Amino acid sequence: MNLKLGVDGYPVLDQFSADGYVDLTFQITRLADEGDFYSLSLAASYCDEVLGMEITFDRTIESGFDNDMNLINAHVYRKGVSFIRSGAESDRLISAIGHLYGMGSDLNGMVDRESFTAIALHQGDLDFSNMCVKLKLFGKGGEPLDEEAYYESFLNVDLKNRLVYWNEKDIDYRKSLLEALTRK
Repeated sequence: MNLKLGVDGYPVLDQFSADGYVDLTFQITRLADEGDFYSLSLAASYCDEVLGMEITFDRTIESGFDNDMNLINAHVYRKGVSFIRSGAESDRLISAIGHLYGMGSDLNGMVDRESFTAIALHQGDLDFSNMCVKLKLFGKGGEPLDEEAYYESFLNVDLKNRLVYWNEKDIDYRKSLLEALTRK
């Protein structure tokens, strides 16, 4: 796969967006093993600016489905992934997402931290260091469920190639996702 690179050699943020979906591409600039979690610094290029954020994810995540494609409830990871503001580059990321979503770019920047429930969309053993692991993220899915705040997305983590892909699941989740990630 050939990546389009922008400012400072980082991947162009929205290069794989297609068919009305906004899919985002990031380079992993720092990878740290912090016990039960991996911590990553992510960077991308958009409109000649560098933007990014930190993420952490539970390194003990196991495949979410058995051999018959039934969900394994014990492999649903509450707060399994977190997006963390790393500075002005994260605020620029939120503005870029607002622009790409057609919701404006004059936003208040990124929240300090937003956590997600995660499920690995795999069967069998996972090896984060040698395979691209596909995660489904669920935001604001608490009890009782607030359908106006709830959202989903996909996060594909490719440690071997030092890339992360954050992809839309449904354009109907744009408003709630952006509201959850934007400082009030």
